[in-house]
Amino acid sequence: MTACSSKNDFSPEKERKAILSVLNEQVEAWNRAGIPDFMETYVKGDALRFSSGGNVRRGWQSTFERYQKSYPNPEAMGHLNFEDLEVLLLSDQWAEVHGRYRLRRSGDYSNATGLFTLLLQRTDGGWKILHDHTSAAE
Repeated sequence: MTACSSKNDFSPEKERKAILSVLNEQVEAWNRAGIPDFMETYVKGDALRFSSGGNVRRGWQSTFERYQKSYPNPEAMGHLNFEDLEVLLLSDQWAEVHGRYRLRRSGDYSNATGLFTLLLQRTDGGWKILHDHTSAAE
């Protein structure tokens, strides 16, 4: 008999750690000005939805291009930190993460902070972000 993954293999603590690892990958990629690596944490394809600033973008490519345009250099990207992370496992395939981001920047760029909610899907490639709703603090 061949061993295979099943719902019986589901460990909430293991999945929470895997999800937090995805967020850590995002922070590390961002802080080295690695937008392509940052985007590896998102679902590739048209199903991705990114909502921010009153706008909704659909698709991985559109989201990638928005990041490249909005953050053209390391100074614009600054140093990212996530705080107050809450991981809610909705099932063995879906999770929600809520948290706060802080972006420290220098030069002509001001600091930024705000809240985000992510919907993650468990894929063959691990947990990936399918929906990202990010809002800036007023």
